[in-house]
Amino acid sequence: MAVRTVAEVLAAVTGRSVTECSAADRVLEAGPGVDGLAQLEVVETLQDRVIITVPDEVTARMRTVRDLQDAVGVPVVAATVDTSTGKDSS
Repeated sequence: MAVRTVAEVLAAVTGRSVTECSAADRVLEAGPGVDGLAQLEVVETLQDRVIITVPDEVTARMRTVRDLQDAVGVPVVAATVDTSTGKDSS
């Protein structure tokens, strides 16, 4: 599910084919042509579609299509919890 969703969103944002945006090891800026703003648009769209939250620090480290797939396939953060109180701090 994550692989297809990521490829579809990348294709919609970049105007490239879904097949071209499916290569997991492709570097985002060199492959599908995702600059910083487009990467943010892709992440925002994926968060809305999959209903997860991808932390900014994870987004900043994304370099490949696989990084995007991993962030969507395994939700990194569903809510931010303050470990000292155990309460949701989001």
